[in-house]
Amino acid sequence: MSLPITAFAPAEVKAALTRLNTRKAPRYDLISGQILKRLPRKTAVLFTVIFNRMLTLSHFPVLRKYTEIIMIPKPGKPPHEPTSYRPISLLPITSKLFERLPLQRLKEEHDPSTLLPSHHFGFRERHSTIHQVHRLVNEIAVSLEDKKYCNAVS
Repeated sequence: MSLPITAFAPAEVKAALTRLNTRKAPRYDLISGQILKRLPRKTAVLFTVIFNRMLTLSHFPVLRKYTEIIMIPKPGKPPHEPTSYRPISLLPITSKLFERLPLQRLKEEHDPSTLLPSHHFGFRERHSTIHQVHRLVNEIAVSLEDKKYCNAVS
């Protein structure tokens, strides 16, 4: 079952355009956030039409899915081993723009803290793996103090 999709308004798209990070480098399409921010209002209307059509057709264009993969070296690791690098995939900025619109709407309509359990940390703002490790260590410490069992699956 899927939620009914309501069309995006040009104001939503314009607001998302103004929140773009202008310091990010352009991807293979050579469109940067700086360019998108400086375009006239008509561009926001055009993006609104395109994004709404993508929603109604349930189609994400193939060219918007291509990513540029950059290998970032891990500090202190030998550079000749493949495991010494961390891959990062970079999407075109227009794809990121489209992804942010439904996400912003979901955040406004639904409080994430009521939808997800408190111990769920994936894809949540201000919830890192470090916080999850601290939570796990705390749970183990409390169980040991109370002389209870503490089960974990990883």
